[in-house]
Amino acid sequence: MQQGKPKRPTKTFPLEIEDDLHKALKVRAIEEDKTLHSLIIEALSDRVHEDPTPYQVNKVRGGKK
Repeated sequence: MQQGKPKRPTKTFPLEIEDDLHKALKVRAIEEDKTLHSLIIEALSDRVHEDPTPYQVNKVRGGKK
C-alpha cells in the first residue's frame, strides 16, 4: 500500500463540452506536459481561488438543514 499524504475525498460528475473546446484543452495539456484531467482541475481551482468571495459549504445531515 502506498504511503504519503492522505487522499482527500473527491466527487465525480459528467462534463459535456464541445469538440473544439475539448481539442483546444487537449492541445494545451500536451503543451504543458499535463493530463487533460489535471489541466481542468488546475484551471477550476485557480478560478475559484482568484475570486475574493468566500465560498462556504453547509453540511446537511439527515436530509435537513
